[in-house]
Amino acid sequence: MKSQPNQSIRHLNKIDLAGYCPAKPSHGQIKARIQYLIDHYLALDTLSDRLIDLPQQFVAPQPRAWQRIDWRTIHANQIVGVEPALFLGLIASSVEIETPIRAYAQISWSHFPDIHPPMAQFLGGDYDEQHQLTTPGVWEKEERQHAPAFKKIYQQLTGRLLRPHPNTITDLPTLKNSSKTLYRHAIRRITTEWSAVSVYLWLMAHSTGPLQHAIAQPLQDEVNHLAKFWGATRWGFADSNRDRLVHAIIAFSSLFGHHHSDRTASHSILKLSYLGYGAEVFYSFIRVFKQLCRWNKHLAMDALIQLLGPRPMLTTTLATP
Repeated sequence: MKSQPNQSIRHLNKIDLAGYCPAKPSHGQIKARIQYLIDHYLALDTLSDRLIDLPQQFVAPQPRAWQRIDWRTIHANQIVGVEPALFLGLIASSVEIETPIRAYAQISWSHFPDIHPPMAQFLGGDYDEQHQLTTPGVWEKEERQHAPAFKKIYQQLTGRLLRPHPNTITDLPTLKNSSKTLYRHAIRRITTEWSAVSVYLWLMAHSTGPLQHAIAQPLQDEVNHLAKFWGATRWGFADSNRDRLVHAIIAFSSLFGHHHSDRTASHSILKLSYLGYGAEVFYSFIRVFKQLCRWNKHLAMDALIQLLGPRPMLTTTLATP
């Protein structure tokens, strides 16, 4: 572990981005910090603002600007209330998940050109007649900053260069019902954003100072994307929270099973000695989804149509996974 200057101790026992930061927080205090972060970064008005921004991104795409990060001031004693090995394992896993962003973007783009060209461009960019990428999409431009950021965090915390093992990429099989194929892909995209938001909230709850501020930058991108995908899918399919949750759980189980062997920290996270931390992560997942369901009640279809235009003729009878 990289040596830490004594002055960074001042970051403990104070108010930070997650509220009160005790030097040795209990699991209950970490859950309170997670909720504090949700109340701020996933406030209903914030989610609505991110969705309202989507049509503007179709017309004049502009990546979200990051706040400046002073990498030199990030130190390992800004990790709070968790074994550094577990924290670093999740940082490494975040790099591995975020690394193959070009492949993710290409797969997402392939589902939308015929149904919603602006969304295809937002996700995967522009291609020439030879199907070569000419301009990356806004989503890809924002997402491709994440892996380098987490690599820098890892290196700053340990003094070592991380050599990640990127996730292997697969797409769902095409179904006879093209609308259902699109819906399953949209839910998978929502699920990956939901997972990233939930894990990054946990990382922020267990950090403080410049380390916490650094993690807040990719978190805000993921919240931005989650709101846009959630609202656009609600507009396109008018599905219920129940159906969305069922399909999201199925997608999460499939993704976790597929990538379990890919990720550096996948085995250590499941250790019995980390059960309390696992409960914290589970709490983050549940509270994020609950907040999205609260927000969903405000997404009136008339307002979504006014924002995004006439609804495409997509099948909505998708109760069967």
